[in-house]
Amino acid sequence: MALLNLASAIILILLGMRYLRKGLDRLFGNRLVDWLQETAKNRYKAFLSGMVAGLISPSSSAIAVLSVEILNQSTLTAGRMLAVVLGANVGLTVIVQLITFDLQDFAGVFIVAGGLGFLFLQRAIFRGTGQILLGLGLIFLAMSIISNTGRLAAGSQDMRVLFSIIEHYPWLVFVSAALLALALQSSTACIGLGIGLAKAGLVSGIALVPWVLGANLGIGLTMMIAGWASIEGRRLALASILLKGAAALLILIAGSQFASYLMTALPGGVDRNAADLNTFFNLAIGVLALPALTPISHGLSYLVPSQSLEEQDEPGIFLDPLLLQTPSLALSQAVREESRILDHLRLMLRTVWTICSQQNRDLKAKVEDLFGRVVAIQAALKDYLEQIADENLSDEDINWRFSLLDYSQELVIVATLMKRDIVDAAIPYSKLTKDLRAEDSSELENIVTRTLERIHKATVLLMTQDVRMANRFIQEKEEISDQYRSIRRRHLERLSPGQKLDTNFFDLLNCFRRINAHLTSVAYGIIHLTGDSNTSAGAVSSDPDESWLSGEEGGEHRKSLPA
Repeated sequence: MALLNLASAIILILLGMRYLRKGLDRLFGNRLVDWLQETAKNRYKAFLSGMVAGLISPSSSAIAVLSVEILNQSTLTAGRMLAVVLGANVGLTVIVQLITFDLQDFAGVFIVAGGLGFLFLQRAIFRGTGQILLGLGLIFLAMSIISNTGRLAAGSQDMRVLFSIIEHYPWLVFVSAALLALALQSSTACIGLGIGLAKAGLVSGIALVPWVLGANLGIGLTMMIAGWASIEGRRLALASILLKGAAALLILIAGSQFASYLMTALPGGVDRNAADLNTFFNLAIGVLALPALTPISHGLSYLVPSQSLEEQDEPGIFLDPLLLQTPSLALSQAVREESRILDHLRLMLRTVWTICSQQNRDLKAKVEDLFGRVVAIQAALKDYLEQIADENLSDEDINWRFSLLDYSQELVIVATLMKRDIVDAAIPYSKLTKDLRAEDSSELENIVTRTLERIHKATVLLMTQDVRMANRFIQEKEEISDQYRSIRRRHLERLSPGQKLDTNFFDLLNCFRRINAHLTSVAYGIIHLTGDSNTSAGAVSSDPDESWLSGEEGGEHRKSLPA
């Protein structure tokens, strides 16, 4: 029964941490990621901003995934990002400090107040605050269960003997705590369990020292798992493991007398001393490592060398399930995946046009491969976004998630147009290239160049969500529609009496017009989020030459997509 109660308390801590993290995420969202990327350029600002990040996202697994995510979507190196992680490790210790304030008797107050705010209020700020209070209440309730269960277990002679034996094997406690923190994906839950058992009298202060050190090492192991897919992610995790491992080994080698000194150097009970040890351990590592970040970076480059171009193999999908615990990070990664679709489309268009202009039919297999990647990413993105429950998102985030899903479908249609309509028309078109007028060839070259520019602008727009840029993007779409009509008119004017129309030219021209119309839909989604729009979403089809979007032809394009 005692083990069952301890297991339930651990689950309550994990659940409380989840509510706490999601509540803070609801209040701060993607602003945390953007702010960390900006401040990480200076090591000391990065350390301080990391401390704030640890407070805002009080979860070791969330910090690990957040750090790797920032590395993957920016030009920051592992050495520079290490400053953020060192600061975040200090910020994470605040929750452990709160656990020692004996607020268990007020757990009901936190749960009721937080539950009312989260369940019955609508504004994001109130729901977020409610989640925070609810999370803290669950953590305090869990600590009460651990303390009560520990006291009952302490009455057993066998349990007292067992824990007294464990005290003589600090290395076993160290390794066990590291594995427990890794399994729970939370050093806070691991340390909280140790503090609860210590307050009940089952675990001594000396045994808590390797317990706290092992839990801290577990954060580095979590980061290694999260960042293994990238070189910089491995370097960051390795730096965290080496720094914490080296400091922990020095303390453990010093022996039980030094451990006893650490637990009695500051006033307070065993719980307060354990929390202080956790804080000062991480603070000392940060202060000592910050001035040495440059040599540390060089050492990481030596230990984890960069891959050559031949060795590099881009993973197919970058969607990390761990990020689903923090909705704003999950949405941020979804945006990055959608930008990868745009990157594939840009390369796909260049390849398609090479087939057309240089009659290189061997590249058709590359187009097929790129199309397959686009479809695979879109399918994974759809499944990923659908796993984020609406209750964990603000109204704005719900709308943005829908916009991302909708735009990914539009981009698959763009890929279908390139693969089916352009590539299928490329072979007959290439036979007529030599007979095509120079003016028509020039017009098509300009259209391809402008379409490539539009794909790049769509990528920037997707990442920045800038409303002014979105409005300008829509205006450009209208300008391009006018340009297409002018090109058609000029082509007809150049025809000699009795000369037949070049249907391949018109087919390609029409296909590029459709591509640009689909690329524009992201702009309407961004404007809809802000409510700052003088243009209706239906304006995508406002061009009389684009009635196909809502007609049978548009339906056929959608039917052609893979299920």
